[in-house]
Amino acid sequence: MPITIPSLKTLAERCATAFEAGADAVFSAKGVTWSAQKLSFAVRSARGMLALVFRSVAPEIRAIHDHVAWWGRQYFPDTAEEEQVYRHASIWNVDGREADFAVGSVTITGTPGAPIPAGLEMSSSEGLIWLTDAAATIGVGGTVVVSATAAGAGAAYNYEAGIKLATVEPNPDVTSIEITTAFAGGADESTWEELQAAVVEHIRKPPQGGAGYDYVAWVKSKFKVAAVKVIPEVIGRGSVGIVVAMKDDDGTVRSPTDPERAAILAYLGAIGTATGVRPVTARVSVHAAAIVAQPASIRLRPDNAKTRAAVAEAYKRFWAVLGSPEDDGNESPIGATIERSRLSEEISAADGEYAHDLVVPAARYTLDNYTYPVAGTITWVAP
Repeated sequence: MPITIPSLKTLAERCATAFEAGADAVFSAKGVTWSAQKLSFAVRSARGMLALVFRSVAPEIRAIHDHVAWWGRQYFPDTAEEEQVYRHASIWNVDGREADFAVGSVTITGTPGAPIPAGLEMSSSEGLIWLTDAAATIGVGGTVVVSATAAGAGAAYNYEAGIKLATVEPNPDVTSIEITTAFAGGADESTWEELQAAVVEHIRKPPQGGAGYDYVAWVKSKFKVAAVKVIPEVIGRGSVGIVVAMKDDDGTVRSPTDPERAAILAYLGAIGTATGVRPVTARVSVHAAAIVAQPASIRLRPDNAKTRAAVAEAYKRFWAVLGSPEDDGNESPIGATIERSRLSEEISAADGEYAHDLVVPAARYTLDNYTYPVAGTITWVAP
């Protein structure tokens, strides 16, 4: 049964009622003559002396209620605040995701045959530094593509392809450096809200040493991902396919780059190796999710700009929560089943909508195992 914390007015009225009842009993027992009219004025009027006392005490009583309620929220990881979330995480032995390093590749142009050492420092105009992963030699055409990793962790090292870099130390054999494969995967350490979600997920799905959801927890503990889907026996018995969609710091969902997929596989454990967090007998492969916009056709009543905007927001919200803890029907947005009735229900909740016909999708459908859905274009069908 829910408990409602009383308002200040209610607390003051309770004090007045209790005092009136107590005074009546005491005065009657002692044979004291008293005036109920004057007593009620004293305990209930804004100008009554006892009422002033009660109204001074009521905020303190309310503060005690609020403090007890606050502590009640801290006892549970899903309602706790930042400091207590870290305490819950330490009890359940859940570590937050550490800041990660961006990976990508660069094209180095220079003297044919010149060696490029591993660990060559390259800087941007902002002063950020990346290091080549392995030694290489500039080809006869005067270029060589080399994989590289950020020298520091964090989202600031995510750079787009085409940006020019320069060697930190002068190198006469290097003419220019350009990012070939965008540097991606750099992420700041997890926020306390993300840690809170990880603790709740850990409690709901305790580690089983290689169950499907263990792979989801392993990937999320190391990489900033939007979603993970596990495909058992993807290439035969004993194999596990991990489909991943990444998330940038601005919330944008994207497919992982090849270097990111390689990093995830190395963390889980590549086939034929005894490394990684996976069971040694599991054959793991990492796949990039395809980000696919999902269109819709809607006949709206009333059909005006304000209602269309509200429905468009509702449509985006539907796809944003698909496969989240709010969605009981899907464990992941990747490969999710789209229930037409739930989408229609979301549209019906839009401000200003009276009625609508959902023309597309025409029926319930299921995405393939490699598709991450996002809101697409809405076609407004004439009434």
